[in-house]
Formats: sequence, C-alpha cells, structure tokens
Amino acid sequence: MAVLVRRFSVLIAVLALAAALASPGFSGSRDTNPPAPMPTLYVVYAMNCTFTILDDFGKHVTSIAPGSYQVEVSTPVMFKLVRPGGVGVDDIAPNDFTGCKGWVQFQLTGPGVDLFSTLDSGCDAFLLLPAQNFKPGTSYTFQDLNQPGATRTTLTVEKDGTPPIPPSNPYTKTSGKGDKSVDPIGMNRLPTIGTVNAMISKSGKLSMTSKGKSVLTLKTGKYRFVVTDATPKGGFVIEPVEGHPKDLTGIKFTGKLSKGAVLKPGRWMYHSNAGKSYYFLVTN
Repeated sequence: MAVLVRRFSVLIAVLALAAALASPGFSGSRDTNPPAPMPTLYVVYAMNCTFTILDDFGKHVTSIAPGSYQVEVSTPVMFKLVRPGGVGVDDIAPNDFTGCKGWVQFQLTGPGVDLFSTLDSGCDAFLLLPAQNFKPGTSYTFQDLNQPGATRTTLTVEKDGTPPIPPSNPYTKTSGKGDKSVDPIGMNRLPTIGTVNAMISKSGKLSMTSKGKSVLTLKTGKYRFVVTDATPKGGFVIEPVEGHPKDLTGIKFTGKLSKGAVLKPGRWMYHSNAGKSYYFLVTN
C-alpha cells in the first residue's frame, strides 16, 4: 500500500508539472515582464589611488535619490600587476600610492550599509557589489583606506524622489536567436563625437588619452582613434569585456594611423595583444 501511495504522489506531481508547462503563462524564453534594471553607482579609480563616483549616465554625482543601487568598483588595470609586492613595499616608497600599493581598500559606510573590497587583493579590475538601500535624508562615506584623507567623499541622499531608470536593461526580452555581431570599425554612417589618442612605445608601454587626460570613461558613440605604434611586436587592441577584440594596428605595423571605432555601453579594455589590460567604462 505504501508503494502505491508513493507512486500515486509521483504521478500527481508529474501531471501538475505538465499542466504548468502547457499553461499559456509559461514560457521558456525570458519573462514578458522583465524586472526593471538596477541603478548603479560606479566607483572609478585612477592610477594614483583616488576615485570618482559616476551614475548610469556617466555623470559625477554628489547626491542621489533614495532607493536601492548596485555599487561597481573598478580600476584601470589589475593593481596587482602594478605593485606585485602589495602593501609590503611601504618601507621602499611609503608615499607612493600608485596602484593603491598593490590593491584598493575601498570602503562604503552609512546607515544600513557597510561594504569593503580589495578587488580580490588586486587580482580583479572591477567588481559589482551587492545592491544597497540608501535611506532618505542621510549621507554615506566613500573612501580608500590606503589614503582616507585624500579620498574621503560624502554622498548625500535626498529626502524624497526615486532613482533614475538606467538607459539600458539587461533583462529585456529577446527573440531567442541572439544578437547579431556588429563590427564597430569603420561605420561611416555615424558622426564622430571625439578623438582618442593611443600610443605604444618601443618597450610596449601603452597609453590612451582624450583631451589630454587618461581615458577612464567615454560616452557611447563613434570615435576617431589616432594610434602611434612604435613596436613591431604588438598591436593596439580595444575590446569589450563581453565581446570580440579589435586590433586597430596589427601586430607588425609601426607608424601612425587613424581609425574609426564605435563604442557601445559597457566595460571595455585596451591592451597590446599579450600585454597588460587597462579598463575603461563606456556610458550612455
């Protein structure tokens, strides 16, 4: 009798599952009512171990509307590559905060929020921290404990309002066939919105600047890349973190050239083939 009861229970469960799968509301594709995209605060580090705080639109922020936000912390390159010995080199260069002495010590504190990250002791270049609820009428402190006096930043939260909706939604329903890959090089239909100067020295050292400053963030759009390549051992490559690399010069090329490239929203990197990767953010 016990065996018959168990078999009957299994049969009922199977029939219930089949009914659910056959119901009009069930779909194997993405939800027809996807959740709203989560607003994000971007903590973008510079090589001197200071940072700026940006919103989803690439704007510097000093105050925000109350609500839930994700927090992304990023560095231009894995800081472990900059200072392999980490903080133990203090006795050699105690006042040199290049690469945060090996890794960041990012801290965010305030009412109901207590976050800390070393980006896995410098082995990561960016990390998305869990969503936090920023309470109305309060303030929160962002700082790096390598040099708290130079980095301490207060972000105030307004008494009312709602966080702005990010310009892109990763949960939007798709056809299920995937997105077509579009080569961002040479799309002459789009207007050029800026110039990026890139350089590879004979020793393979990289730099990428816009308006005289190192590139940490760029707006979405088409740019003219002016690349000076002094080495035949590596080309200048730009690459979305989730995408295909685009070699602007080719490995053996030396000299100067100009190429157009369309940058879409997301995390990007630039490198010289097998060399270090430097990260930057492209915003809407």
